[in-house]
Amino acid sequence: MYLGRFVFGMGAESLCVAQSTIVSDWFEGKEVALAMGIGLAVSRLGSIWNNIISPKVANKAGGGGIQSAFWIGAVVTCCSVAAAGFIVLVDKRAVRKLERRNGREALHSLTEALLENEGGESEMREGGDGLEGDAGGDNRQDDAVLAEGETAVKSACVVQVESGVNITDVRKFTLLFWLLTLSCFVVYGCVLPFNNVASGILLERNYFTSSPSDCRLEYPDQCSVGYLQQGTNDALNANGDVCSIAPSQAPVLPTSVSHTSADSDMSDEWEEGTYVYPSLTSDHVDCGDPFWTDACTSNYCTKQNAATEHAGKVMSIPYLISAVSSPPLGHLVDRFGRRAQIAVFSSSLLLVVHLTLAISASSPIGPMIGQGIAY
Repeated sequence: MYLGRFVFGMGAESLCVAQSTIVSDWFEGKEVALAMGIGLAVSRLGSIWNNIISPKVANKAGGGGIQSAFWIGAVVTCCSVAAAGFIVLVDKRAVRKLERRNGREALHSLTEALLENEGGESEMREGGDGLEGDAGGDNRQDDAVLAEGETAVKSACVVQVESGVNITDVRKFTLLFWLLTLSCFVVYGCVLPFNNVASGILLERNYFTSSPSDCRLEYPDQCSVGYLQQGTNDALNANGDVCSIAPSQAPVLPTSVSHTSADSDMSDEWEEGTYVYPSLTSDHVDCGDPFWTDACTSNYCTKQNAATEHAGKVMSIPYLISAVSSPPLGHLVDRFGRRAQIAVFSSSLLLVVHLTLAISASSPIGPMIGQGIAY
């Protein structure tokens, strides 16, 4: 798993850099922020889809569990590789078209080369032939034009060679660049690690909190709910009354269990042959194992799975807001600027969001909306 995350991290971050570079080249001077906003919106929609679908697939009984969710990710990644290959072909075609026209018109916009109509290029060639006929076949003038075009192409090539990337160019970066880099480092260092563990945080904080401390099962050394529990095993408080467990609280677990595969005819579905826990805790309960899900703590696992799916939906709020707002915000930035002010506002809002999550027990909906606006 660690190796997989390492490789995926290298590919994902490299893809982000390449995507930003390609968009900057293709839309140079023409709605760059809008183009980046649209790209960001699409990626956020993918995150929403993942937060909703992955928990459902992982929790689906008999559906392969976490392995199935990983396989879905692998298939989607293969689609990404195919799309990247198509982008390479489009980019190379545009560059070749730009090089062919560079000598005649000194066309420097990659965007125009990408969007150019082949028919328009043919018409230009036909128009050029007509002009040559009207000029009376002045060969010397044609030779001069061709020579000028060749010189332009050679000059462009020299500039491209001389402007190649060099690691020593880092010393030429301005203070503003390093400040922006530091800002991105801090913001992403705040947002991305939180997104990776947010589901667990929301479960422990809001949607699957600890059971009431004064409640114990009527038979604490027996399973709570499942086919290994033939009767009932209610959770009782110190007065002997049935405990009132809130919707956001976890059901009470047994204090100990001791079962082997000989205890049930359905034990061939269990992942282990022996389940002996003198002091059972929630860390021992694996809701991907049919022993816990169906045989011994069915109520606990059912509620945990529902809470996990709900937490995934709540975690989709920032991505949904980002997906909807990124394109229009990019368009506004292209028209009116104010990039620095927006960056300051976003960082300040993230500070408020995470302080709220850390020091209060309020609903996470508000902070998630704030993170979506800032992110």
